[in-house]
Amino acid sequence: MSKPRSRHKGMVSIDGVTYRIERIESRTYGVVRVNDDVHVGTFKTGREIRVFPEGIDALLLEMVARDAVMTAKTSWVMHPRPSPPPAPEPESAPDAIEAPVSSRRGWAPA
Repeated sequence: MSKPRSRHKGMVSIDGVTYRIERIESRTYGVVRVNDDVHVGTFKTGREIRVFPEGIDALLLEMVARDAVMTAKTSWVMHPRPSPPPAPEPESAPDAIEAPVSSRRGWAPA
């Protein structure tokens, strides 16, 4: 039986242990503990992260998966587009004087 083709996406370190992130297929990633080269689980990205641990705690694998997503070790394809940050409000000048408003056209304050 042949091993599924994977692509190395990066490394993530949690509590002094380094994990290699490998893309298995679209939105599916394998996690390998580097110090002993053991596959410790997989995770899927999408609207939420789903983890499938193999020999480690599910919470630890979720931490690895979240760190991988946050540090761009996974593809951004099919992720929701992030909303832009709110625009800063313009600062009002303290010396500004408001001009009176007139309903007559062409009138300007003297």
